[in-house]
Amino acid sequence: MIPRTDAPTIALAAYSARSLAACARASGFRAIALDLFGDQDTLALADAWYAIGGDGLAIDADRLLAALHRLRARGVLGWVAGSGFEAHGELLQAASAVLPLIGNGAELVRRVRTPATFFAVLAELGIAHPPSQTVPPARLSGWLLKDAHACGGWHIERLAQRVRAPVRPGPGLHYQRELRGEAYSALFLADGREACVLGIARQIVRALGRRPFVYRGGVGPVALPQSVEQAVQRAVSLLAGAFALRGLNGIDFIVDGEAGMQVLELNPRPTAAVSLFHDAVEGGLLRAHVEASAGRLVRPGARGLPVRGFETVFARQPGRVGAALGRALLDRAWVCDVPPAGRRHARGDPVCTVLAQGPSAEAVLRALDSRRCALLEALDTGVLRTIGTDTLEGDAR
Repeated sequence: MIPRTDAPTIALAAYSARSLAACARASGFRAIALDLFGDQDTLALADAWYAIGGDGLAIDADRLLAALHRLRARGVLGWVAGSGFEAHGELLQAASAVLPLIGNGAELVRRVRTPATFFAVLAELGIAHPPSQTVPPARLSGWLLKDAHACGGWHIERLAQRVRAPVRPGPGLHYQRELRGEAYSALFLADGREACVLGIARQIVRALGRRPFVYRGGVGPVALPQSVEQAVQRAVSLLAGAFALRGLNGIDFIVDGEAGMQVLELNPRPTAAVSLFHDAVEGGLLRAHVEASAGRLVRPGARGLPVRGFETVFARQPGRVGAALGRALLDRAWVCDVPPAGRRHARGDPVCTVLAQGPSAEAVLRALDSRRCALLEALDTGVLRTIGTDTLEGDAR
């Protein structure tokens, strides 16, 4: 039951709602989490939790709608859609009719997630992007197969190395030239007309099994050449006006020494980078999201932010998190998304997340690497040992 309080209550729905719940609490809201995992730290942050998982890593429409109906009856302000809704425009529409959706609506998400529409808008606005098309290229080498109705990079394949069945047409499937360079993202706020960048993060992207571009996490803020940062701000400003974007959004882009900045995709929702830039605006990030969604743009302050990083840890073999290991994970300030004791995981499943904070992106990446290795060893042995990066200055959930 939701406690009676003067603080407004907001619902947060995603594959994992922990980072959004933390942002909501930091913004002075009571948080209701709706996600697939029910991790221990998510439950600690939220006043209530609703399971909305279906088969596999998917959101169950009936569970989501039932939860929102219950929350409407309890006076919840509205709900925020995080990851997991890319392919569910009809569900977004239906859920918005139950409880107000704070952020971009279903029709806008559909337009952004329709490759032919999105890349045509980029071309019209003069925003640099890799060659992209909805029909197979004449030559497979150098091309990627992507799905705009998915997230996390799990869907991306090199076309020339594809060993699965022939490609079946789908509304989000498209082909894109592979670019060489460093992957970044930018988190920004928009009010339907204007937009401002809150921070730029370097993405952590590595292969997982046969999937070459799985998104693992990010580090930020990072500084890029002034010309690149200006191009990023120009891109988000133009996209905000073209699509009438509202609230928190993100773009993914590649920086190549010769080609400069090129946009890969637009995420019309709060992204994983909220955990890096949660204090970028006064009053909290979720409050700024609510304000911007209502047409009132909140701009970031002038103060600098510490360099933070996070990385998802994927199991390298089947197993489960026992009670002792679960307690040890909760005791570490640099571990989050801690599963409940006894939960089983398959090889390649996301198990938890490691965090770090430090003086530079390189230092943070080194700490994340050390902590990821320690977590993988702990999942194999059931014991989380003390490591040299256990107590880095500034570490906090």
